[in-house]
Amino acid sequence: MVERGFKARASRLAVEIRSEFGLKVTDVFDPYEYFSAYGVPILELSSLEVSDMQIAHQGIRDKFSGALISTGSGVMVLDNDWHPRNRRRSTTTHEAAHHILEHAFATAISVEERKCGLAREQEDEADILAGELLIPFEAAKRHATAGWSDWQVADLYEVSIEFARWRMGASGARKYAASVKKYRSR
Repeated sequence: MVERGFKARASRLAVEIRSEFGLKVTDVFDPYEYFSAYGVPILELSSLEVSDMQIAHQGIRDKFSGALISTGSGVMVLDNDWHPRNRRRSTTTHEAAHHILEHAFATAISVEERKCGLAREQEDEADILAGELLIPFEAAKRHATAGWSDWQVADLYEVSIEFARWRMGASGARKYAASVKKYRSR
């Protein structure tokens, strides 16, 4: 559960961040470019000196997606580069949302808990802002009204089909398109 008015705030914030990078509402947001512009290093999980046995035993390849980690004087992103690119883009954008929202850091990363000990509200806020950064509501409305499938949206924005389906539904774009279609058929 997020604070009342957060979705509108996230939408405005996403427009602001996207405009910093010269992106129009239907342009693709690149979380790697975002972190590069802010001087935040990204460390790929495969580059860590962890044995294959430890990786297999802990299920890191499957269960762990990414994290924004404090380095004392700054932050860095840990990116699971064993995951497909579209999943990595949504995970890394989620971590960018934590960075943008200046969320507090967890004290430990747990593969089992998957959410690194952050407050549920902070995770929900990061999900909402990441959705707005990757597929803005205005873009989702345009695509839904034009009859685009979730597959088409996923392909355009370089996200998973699950992410596109969630975003097109949770944003209200599909409901908006249905009401426009109903109104036009009168």
